[in-house]
Amino acid sequence: MALAMILPAMAATYSLTTTSDASIYAPGATMTISGTLTADGSPVANALVTVVVNDPLGNEAYRIVPSTNAQGVYTTSFSSILGTAQPTGTYTIVATASLNGVQVATATKTYTVTSAVTAVPTITLSPNTGLMTTITGTGFTPSDTITITWGTITMVTVPQTVSASPSGTFTATVVALNQTVAGPYLIKAVDQHTYSANATFTVPNLQGATGPKGDTGATGATGATGASGATGATGQKGDTGDTGATGAQGPAGPSGAPGTSTQDANMPLTALALAVVALIIGLVAAFIAVTLRRKIAS
Repeated sequence: MALAMILPAMAATYSLTTTSDASIYAPGATMTISGTLTADGSPVANALVTVVVNDPLGNEAYRIVPSTNAQGVYTTSFSSILGTAQPTGTYTIVATASLNGVQVATATKTYTVTSAVTAVPTITLSPNTGLMTTITGTGFTPSDTITITWGTITMVTVPQTVSASPSGTFTATVVALNQTVAGPYLIKAVDQHTYSANATFTVPNLQGATGPKGDTGATGATGATGASGATGATGQKGDTGDTGATGAQGPAGPSGAPGTSTQDANMPLTALALAVVALIIGLVAAFIAVTLRRKIAS
């Protein structure tokens, strides 16, 4: 039964890969080893992969046996127990995959450990003013990933991932993150071992001087009449005006209706008294007239 389990596995064609996250490391640096196991192009899960790292003298520096996941991937990380005293030179990774105790595939990979960084990292900006610049760095840890920041903000770079070369140099292009506020800004580059350098980049004032005042434009068309407002409150009563001039006399009114004839006996007493008075006045006037004539005649 055990043989029946082994034979199908041996019948497939297995392929194993192994790689490191960099090709050059500083002594004592942490490195990551990973790879994939497939059978006829399909991932193989739950396989054991023995990972052995040999130093430049052929001595075993590290050993571990991880297993593959559902995607057939295995991974492990380590740093030398010797720290910065780790020997420099070329190291060899040997990965061996097995199923049910039977070796099915193997893979190898080399990497280099170099002396620790002793140069002071520097970066230069070309140009150092404008809206975009190319950053050139030197003195960084070989093969380390470089992070570029604008103040405290991580910048998008071209290329997207910036790595130091085996000699510790890199080149990247970035675009200013603040293009509307003129002034100096700090650009910083830092590697995975915290070695860093910075430089100042200046964003220019892109706003031109205010132009002269233009001519007055033509008068626009009269707008439509607005709606009538609400009736206001009644004001206080004013003072009485002066009396006007007397108007012209109006035309005579129509004649009244003829009066009704009455007997003397029915004459009002007032009219009768007035008649008596008038008679007396007439007699007195006649007497005076006669008297005056006599004096004149004598």
